[in-house]
Amino acid sequence: MRLRHPADLHGPRDFSPALAAAISRLERSRGYLGAGVTVTALRLWREFTANPYRRLRVDSQGCGIWECCGDPWEAREMLEGVLLALPARLTPEFRSCLERIDERW
Repeated sequence: MRLRHPADLHGPRDFSPALAAAISRLERSRGYLGAGVTVTALRLWREFTANPYRRLRVDSQGCGIWECCGDPWEAREMLEGVLLALPARLTPEFRSCLERIDERW
Protein backbone atom coordinates (compact mmCIF):
# COMPACT_ATOMS: atom_id res chain seq x y z
CA MET A 1 0.00 0.00 0.00
CA ARG A 2 1.36 3.40 -0.97
CA LEU A 3 1.72 5.87 1.91
CA ARG A 4 -0.11 9.13 1.40
CA HIS A 5 1.43 12.48 1.99
CA PRO A 6 -0.42 14.50 4.70
CA ALA A 7 -1.19 17.22 2.12
CA ASP A 8 -3.06 14.62 0.05
CA LEU A 9 -5.31 13.76 3.00
CA HIS A 10 -6.50 17.34 3.47
CA GLY A 11 -8.28 18.92 0.53
CA PRO A 12 -7.03 22.49 0.29
CA ARG A 13 -3.94 22.65 -1.89
CA ASP A 14 -3.09 26.05 -0.44
CA PHE A 15 -1.92 24.33 2.77
CA SER A 16 1.77 23.64 3.09
CA PRO A 17 2.71 20.03 3.85
CA ALA A 18 3.75 21.13 7.35
CA LEU A 19 0.34 22.68 8.04
CA ALA A 20 -1.50 19.69 6.61
CA ALA A 21 0.56 17.35 8.82
CA ALA A 22 -0.06 19.52 11.90
CA ILE A 23 -3.81 19.53 11.25
CA SER A 24 -3.76 15.77 10.77
CA ARG A 25 -1.90 15.32 14.09
CA LEU A 26 -4.31 17.69 15.80
CA GLU A 27 -7.35 15.79 14.51
CA ARG A 28 -5.91 12.48 15.72
CA SER A 29 -4.91 13.80 19.15
CA ARG A 30 -8.12 15.63 20.06
CA GLY A 31 -11.15 13.56 21.00
CA TYR A 32 -13.64 16.16 19.76
CA LEU A 33 -12.15 16.29 16.26
CA GLY A 34 -12.30 13.58 13.67
CA ALA A 35 -10.32 12.81 10.54
CA GLY A 36 -10.96 15.44 7.88
CA VAL A 37 -13.27 17.56 10.04
CA THR A 38 -11.14 20.70 9.52
CA VAL A 39 -11.45 20.47 5.74
CA THR A 40 -15.19 19.89 6.07
CA ALA A 41 -15.52 22.95 8.30
CA LEU A 42 -13.51 25.02 5.81
CA ARG A 43 -15.79 23.86 3.01
CA LEU A 44 -18.96 24.67 4.99
CA TRP A 45 -17.69 28.14 5.90
CA ARG A 46 -16.44 28.82 2.33
CA GLU A 47 -19.78 27.79 0.81
CA PHE A 48 -21.69 29.91 3.31
CA THR A 49 -19.64 33.06 2.73
CA ALA A 50 -19.74 32.60 -1.06
CA ASN A 51 -23.55 32.37 -1.11
CA PRO A 52 -25.03 35.80 -1.90
CA TYR A 53 -28.29 34.82 -0.17
CA ARG A 54 -26.59 33.81 3.09
CA ARG A 55 -28.33 36.56 5.06
CA LEU A 56 -31.69 35.10 4.08
CA ARG A 57 -30.73 31.64 5.28
CA VAL A 58 -33.31 30.10 7.54
CA ASP A 59 -31.66 28.12 10.29
CA SER A 60 -32.89 24.58 10.11
CA GLN A 61 -31.49 21.20 10.97
CA GLY A 62 -31.31 20.14 7.31
CA CYS A 63 -30.66 16.45 6.92
CA GLY A 64 -28.89 16.27 10.27
CA ILE A 65 -25.53 15.19 8.83
CA TRP A 66 -22.85 17.72 9.73
CA GLU A 67 -20.75 17.07 6.61
CA CYS A 68 -23.74 17.86 4.40
CA CYS A 69 -25.89 20.44 6.15
CA GLY A 70 -23.73 21.53 9.06
CA ASP A 71 -24.11 24.87 10.77
CA PRO A 72 -21.59 27.29 9.22
CA TRP A 73 -21.32 29.27 12.44
CA GLU A 74 -20.41 26.12 14.33
CA ALA A 75 -17.87 25.34 11.61
CA ARG A 76 -16.30 28.81 11.95
CA GLU A 77 -16.05 28.45 15.73
CA MET A 78 -14.38 25.07 15.30
CA LEU A 79 -11.90 26.57 12.82
CA GLU A 80 -11.05 29.23 15.38
CA GLY A 81 -10.35 26.46 17.90
CA VAL A 82 -8.10 24.68 15.40
CA LEU A 83 -6.27 27.96 14.82
CA LEU A 84 -5.64 28.37 18.54
CA ALA A 85 -4.45 24.77 18.93
CA LEU A 86 -1.95 24.83 16.05
CA PRO A 87 1.75 25.37 16.70
CA ALA A 88 2.67 29.07 16.71
CA ARG A 89 4.81 28.85 13.59
CA LEU A 90 1.87 27.54 11.52
CA THR A 91 -0.88 29.85 12.77
CA PRO A 92 -0.08 32.70 10.31
CA GLU A 93 -0.60 30.37 7.35
CA PHE A 94 -3.91 29.01 8.65
CA ARG A 95 -5.04 32.50 9.73
CA SER A 96 -4.40 33.86 6.22
CA CYS A 97 -6.50 31.02 4.77
CA LEU A 98 -9.36 31.92 7.14
CA GLU A 99 -9.00 35.64 6.42
CA ARG A 100 -9.32 35.03 2.66
CA ILE A 101 -12.63 33.29 3.32
CA ASP A 102 -13.77 35.85 5.91
CA GLU A 103 -13.15 38.74 3.48
CA ARG A 104 -16.23 37.69 1.54
CA TRP A 105 -18.36 38.12 4.64
